Amino acid sequence: MSLREKDLIYDYDVYNDLGDPDSNPELARPVLGGSKKYPYPRRCRTGRPRGKTDPRSERRSDTFYVPRDEEFSEEKEISFVTKTAYSVHMLLPSLEATLKDPDLGFPSFTDITQLYKEGIPIPKLKNQASMQILALRLVKAVCDAIDNLQFETPAMLEKEKFSWLRDEKFSRPTLAGVNPYKWPLKSALDPDVYGPPESAFTEELVELEIKDFMTIGEALKQKKPFIIDYHDLLLPYVSKVSQIKGTTLYGSRALFFLTPDGTLNPIAIELTSPPMEGKPQWKQAFTPSLETVGLWLWRFAKAHFLAHDCGYHELVGHWLRTHCVTEPYIIATNRQLSVMHPIYRLLHPHCRYTMKINAFARQALINADGIIENSFSPGKYCM
Repeated sequence: MSLREKDLIYDYDVYNDLGDPDSNPELARPVLGGSKKYPYPRRCRTGRPRGKTDPRSERRSDTFYVPRDEEFSEEKEISFVTKTAYSVHMLLPSLEATLKDPDLGFPSFTDITQLYKEGIPIPKLKNQASMQILALRLVKAVCDAIDNLQFETPAMLEKEKFSWLRDEKFSRPTLAGVNPYKWPLKSALDPDVYGPPESAFTEELVELEIKDFMTIGEALKQKKPFIIDYHDLLLPYVSKVSQIKGTTLYGSRALFFLTPDGTLNPIAIELTSPPMEGKPQWKQAFTPSLETVGLWLWRFAKAHFLAHDCGYHELVGHWLRTHCVTEPYIIATNRQLSVMHPIYRLLHPHCRYTMKINAFARQALINADGIIENSFSPGKYCM
């Protein structure tokens, strides 16, 4: 039985509503939760009917049920940021229309800066009113006629257009994610499938990059090197993602060095592809360079790594380990505790609106062909 807005039912279900195979076989997605391969996560049950193509999946609809106590207040409804996500989802066709080839993305930096200077035309939408509630953090101005959208210029680009190319700007956002590591680096994946496990980060390479400060032995003793390592996480998906038109992926890791003045400098980035299509494993370590070709290779390596780092943050750090893991606790709290229970009173302010936010995410953000799949490197393998 499909649950209605006025219902107050907290029950568990698996993530079986991300795909939409009934409308398009290409939009089929695995059920997450309840199986040996994917034992987790859990969400609130909606009671929608099962799909015809895949009986394990729920049939998608325009509304995603949450218990009435989890609905937004009027103020939250007006200000909620996922309204922006929904609006951006509607704008994706307009963004694609501005590109000469949507599969290749923006052909030049100038085309990107036009989003901030001149904006993009907006197609006529069925629900024009929804455009009026775009969040100000994303949008600079929407004219009264709602025919042109101008994005707000990121603060980092206000002072210097290409500041993001500098190494210190590359290192700055990684401070929250770096971890000390053991040397030498070695993959834990099956070498018969993914190739030799040894890293392209050699002692000689690292010594060359930090020779003005200390030896690698001294650096390790003083815990100066740091690493962000997505090598083993991403490498199993490289061959799958490479089959998606206009998309590529590598296993990656970035090595940083904490200088005596407290600056975290990137000193090397490793990109790896496993054996596939009859070709052996490919891996290469890129380092900062003043030579023209080497400089641009370094910049490309940084761009690839930042794409991986951004995707990991949003999908694992933000969605999985924050929003996703919280929902079962909210369900359990409402099923087991009185609203007068001190633990309920303690948890409620922190959990309020989370289930509604998650429902919006399943509707337009993490669903098949949603914003996440269209924005991050793994594509349809994001979830």
